This record gives sequence, structure tokens and C-alpha cells, in this order.
Amino acid sequence: MGWDVPVENIAAIVAIEPGGTPQPGSEQYQRLLEANIPIVVYFGDYIDNGPEDIQSTGFWKMVRDGALAFAEQYNADGGSATVVDLPKEGITGNSHFLFQELNNDVIADHVEAWIQANVN
Repeated sequence: MGWDVPVENIAAIVAIEPGGTPQPGSEQYQRLLEANIPIVVYFGDYIDNGPEDIQSTGFWKMVRDGALAFAEQYNADGGSATVVDLPKEGITGNSHFLFQELNNDVIADHVEAWIQANVN
């Protein structure tokens, strides 16, 4: 639902651990691609190292893998999409609620740097 946006009013999309991304080829996907909207998707910790017996660990792996596939196709189709895995960026200790964490200023700085580099 969050991806159904009026593209004429959007300069970029910053998705913080969304519950999913548009399916390549879908109407949402095509609208975003045709509008040339840059997209970044952020993920925190406990996806690759979360307990296997917790249902949400598998869910977030699926969502992250879907975002990676989305970004790969979006870029191949001429768009600009980035998936940021915060632990791989050296930013650790974050649950699903990234902006409620003690290092939210570090995450905000990362988002701001992405916006400065990717939004005209």
C-alpha cells in the first residue's frame, strides 16, 4: 500500500524495513520506474543472525531477499535502487525500529548522505 504514491510529487523513496517491495513488472513498479524515482531500502540487524526458531527471522530474510531482487531488476531496467544492510555498513545494534535506537543520528546521517548523492 505504501508504494501506491502519486509519483508526480515524489523526489525519492526511503523505505525503512518495509514489509515488501513492488513486484518487478507490476503496475506500482512500472509507475516508479517510468517516473525515474530513486529508491533506497534500509535493513537493520538480526536478519542473518536472528534466531531461526522465531518466525520473524524468516519473514525478514524473505523481505530483504525480495528487496534485493527488486533493486537488481529496477537497476537493470534503468532505475536507481539501493538496498542498505546497516551491519555491512558497520552500523550495528538496530532492531526493526531503526529510528528509535540510540544510534538513530548515525542512521539519519546515512539517509541524508544517500539523499544528497541520489536526489536531484
